[in-house]
Amino acid sequence: MDLAAKAAQASQAPQISQGKPGSENDFWLSVEHECQAMVKHAFAKGLKVPVKVTKALHQQSLNPQDEGRAEQLTQIHNQLAELVSPAKPVTIMLMAKETEKASLFLFLGRVPLIRKMMMVAILSLVVLIALSLSSYINNENMVTSMFDMEGTRLLFVQAILLASAAIGASFAALFKANSYVTAGCYDPKYESSYWVRFVVGLIAGIILTQLIPLNLDSVARAAGGAMGNVNVDGQDETSGVSHAALRISMALVGGFSANLVYTILDRTVETIASFVSPATSEDPQELKQALVNQFNQEKIQLISELSAELSKIQQQVLANEEISHSQIQQLLSQYQLFLTSNERTL
Repeated sequence: MDLAAKAAQASQAPQISQGKPGSENDFWLSVEHECQAMVKHAFAKGLKVPVKVTKALHQQSLNPQDEGRAEQLTQIHNQLAELVSPAKPVTIMLMAKETEKASLFLFLGRVPLIRKMMMVAILSLVVLIALSLSSYINNENMVTSMFDMEGTRLLFVQAILLASAAIGASFAALFKANSYVTAGCYDPKYESSYWVRFVVGLIAGIILTQLIPLNLDSVARAAGGAMGNVNVDGQDETSGVSHAALRISMALVGGFSANLVYTILDRTVETIASFVSPATSEDPQELKQALVNQFNQEKIQLISELSAELSKIQQQVLANEEISHSQIQQLLSQYQLFLTSNERTL
């Protein structure tokens, strides 16, 4: 009776361990799936996969209870990861899982972040076009400060600026993420950082267009000069540059490059700080005295090291009364080598 109970428990043990989430069997099963995904990726890319690797992987799939399963899968995984480099196993596995799901929006990309960001970009573009049809979006309202407007007019202006900043931020995130996806080294753990950049881009777009005082006439004049809008008298023609378009473009630039807005704010803080507490230059006499003190310390340290080496030689000579001239010459050679070596700390 006891033997039958033990046999039943032994037969149920593998099933329990396999069904337990996060167990060791589940881990090695996920490693096996990654290896299979990397093999498919390598075959699709036309890479030469060693026959012994595919054979060993096939044997592991047929015999999951092999005692050397951990060692075999580790070797297979290492070889395949080196073969598909610079692509990462986690990226290849992610794309394989998304392909198996056969989502309706798979045509937007096999990476969930790319699909979500594409939808955000398309939605922002639609909102921008829809808001531009409103009569509230005109040169007068766009050049007016947000503190001088209220109600629906302010809402429409801020909404179109946010939509423009969202287009710039999503474009920057898509461009950066797509470069990693194309190389096969995209890591899903950094997905949150892309959304952080997107939100920071929205904030930067509003800061650049509403909170940082800019002369739109000067910006329009510079834009007109860059486009070559010069009349026969040699003066700039800025009437063709819309202030509303400039404000929306600035929001797009702020969303695309939040670092630009950060640099502007950082330089502003440094400039204000220089007026409040200007940096004091060091006294030349104090600097000279510091260099002299440093030189004296190094000199004392050097003398101490040389004296210590001479004391060692003296002790060796006194300890050995029958020391020969060749041995003395050898000690002096070692001392000379010590003088010319880099072992001394100056």
